[in-house]
Amino acid sequence: MKKFLTFIFAIIIFMSFAVPAFAEEEETTVDGSQPRVMLSSYSIEGDSISPDKEKEIEIVIKNYSTKKAVYNIKLSLTEESGDIKAKGTGTKYVKKIGADSTYTWKVPIIASKMAQTGEHKLTLNVEYEDKYYSAYSSTDVISLDVKQTVSLDYDAIQLPAKVTQGNTETISPNLMNTGKSAVRNCKLTFDIDGLESGGVLFIGEIPAGASTAGSANLRVSSEKLGEVKGTVTISYEDEFGKAYSKKAEVSTVIEEKKEVAEEEKKEEKKNPLWWLFLIIGAAAGGALGFGIPAIIRSNKQRKEDEMRL
Repeated sequence: MKKFLTFIFAIIIFMSFAVPAFAEEEETTVDGSQPRVMLSSYSIEGDSISPDKEKEIEIVIKNYSTKKAVYNIKLSLTEESGDIKAKGTGTKYVKKIGADSTYTWKVPIIASKMAQTGEHKLTLNVEYEDKYYSAYSSTDVISLDVKQTVSLDYDAIQLPAKVTQGNTETISPNLMNTGKSAVRNCKLTFDIDGLESGGVLFIGEIPAGASTAGSANLRVSSEKLGEVKGTVTISYEDEFGKAYSKKAEVSTVIEEKKEVAEEEKKEEKKNPLWWLFLIIGAAAGGALGFGIPAIIRSNKQRKEDEMRL
């Protein structure tokens, strides 16, 4: 029994010295791995932003390290051109993101009134530390579309008050882009009773603030008479392929085509004494034909009488 107690006492003494040594060794071991903190996902209502409305972008940041938490985190969101701005400072302080955990940052943003339509690149910068105060940083890019107002106006989409059967009338519309975004694939289609266009009038792209004119020939039916009505449809797209359209109402009166015989009668009425001029001309010619030989004979006779004397 005495030997057993001595053995137990020896083990206790050994453990009292060994455990602090192991604990000290564990505390002095440093995990030098770098925790990766990156953009995980982002979203915004409607997938775009425009100057007329402030929107909130939701950014999810993830700590991909399965062992190390990160601390003292600074988030910042910027856009180089200045067309998109975050409300306030555009920065955020986060105390901690645990290992294999995420943090969601909701940032109110707005586009300037002069922002260029199309895709913009926002830069997300993350600065952070591990538990040993080692500093790290990461940068990611967020793509965001800016949409400006789309507005198209028109002029000179109208028909003459009256048209004639079988004739061809020309319509010359002028399209004006009054919005802040270019319009593309602009075209006009005609649906007018009694008038045939022969196809679509294609205008193409109209830059913001610009106007473009076109010309279309419409063939008047030979079978229609009286008032006719119809529509001219203007269709176009914005820079993201979204389709728009508007319609213009038009009308005219188709008159009967006059016969050629009636036109000839009009010409005759303009010169009713043409036959009188013909008779006078013939008489004048006859008089000259009779008078000239008589004068020649008279002169010859006078010369012969003078020679006899």
